[in-house]
Amino acid sequence: MTEEELKLQKEKEELEKKEEAKTFTEEEVAKMVQAETDRKTTKALETAREKWEKEFKEKLEAEKSEAEKLGAMTADERAKAEFEAERAQFELDRKTYQLEKLELQTVKELSAEGLPTSFSSYIMADKAEDISINIKNFKSKWEQALSDAVEEKLKGKTPLVQSSTGISITKEQFNKMDYKARVELMEKDSALYEALKK
Repeated sequence: MTEEELKLQKEKEELEKKEEAKTFTEEEVAKMVQAETDRKTTKALETAREKWEKEFKEKLEAEKSEAEKLGAMTADERAKAEFEAERAQFELDRKTYQLEKLELQTVKELSAEGLPTSFSSYIMADKAEDISINIKNFKSKWEQALSDAVEEKLKGKTPLVQSSTGISITKEQFNKMDYKARVELMEKDSALYEALKK
């Protein structure tokens, strides 16, 4: 046997061993599942702890550097820096409040127009006037889409016209027929032809 044949035979034997099914008891399966769950939980906890520690260190470093800056400043500079920090926080809080107020207004206007309020996040804007314009545009498109959907559902299908010969053709199909096909239909089933011609 050549070296390649030996390798192939060895691989075949390994596959046969793998194919032999090993049965497990419920207790063994439960232990394996518990071990896997423990492993995943431990990994998730380690990842979360590492992330928390990293964030904590970054925050601590930022606070230390801020304290050092404040320590090196004069009383007036320190007061000015604290004022600017408070002002920045106030502006952030003010913007958050305004956004919440605008979103509440958007929900109220959608509700007043009889539109789903779940679309408020898609209609939001920076100004109340822009929100009103967005709602008007959305309402017209919403109503058109509903109208189109209702029309599509109500269309239905053209009923088939059947004859005594078993041929069934819709009026639409008949209208699309060329002259030759109509003549053939008239020769095969004149009653059907007359019914469709009307």
